[in-house]
Amino acid sequence: DYASSPEENVQVAVRVRPFNDREKRLGSTLCIEMKGNTTTITSEEDNKEHVFSFDYSFWSHDNDGKHKFANQDTVYNSLGKVVLDAAFEGYNVSLFAYGQTGAGKSYSMVGWGADTGIIPRVCTEIFERIDANDDPNV
Repeated sequence: DYASSPEENVQVAVRVRPFNDREKRLGSTLCIEMKGNTTTITSEEDNKEHVFSFDYSFWSHDNDGKHKFANQDTVYNSLGKVVLDAAFEGYNVSLFAYGQTGAGKSYSMVGWGADTGIIPRVCTEIFERIDANDDPNV
């Protein structure tokens, strides 16, 4: 229940995306490592590690078998469904993506082609729930 978990009222998630064509062309080095909800960024200049903890750390850089790959289903089931469930319980909710241009915000929120993001999935599920409702008072 959303209301009984006040520590979960604000959640922060990060997602690492694959290298884009420019980064591949430049031979960019991956400086991020994720394990569970911990994200570690290693500085290229001095090799110093900066460790951060989040509610969710989604690895979407590659499906290398070393990391648990987070596809659009994983992101939606972890974030979108929780927000939608809370909205249907009567809570005011919001979900937003923040980050640098090209960081993958639109892909996570809207998706691309058949790989739909959070927003179209939420919209689909809203109407599915409305259609499934048998209570004339709701």
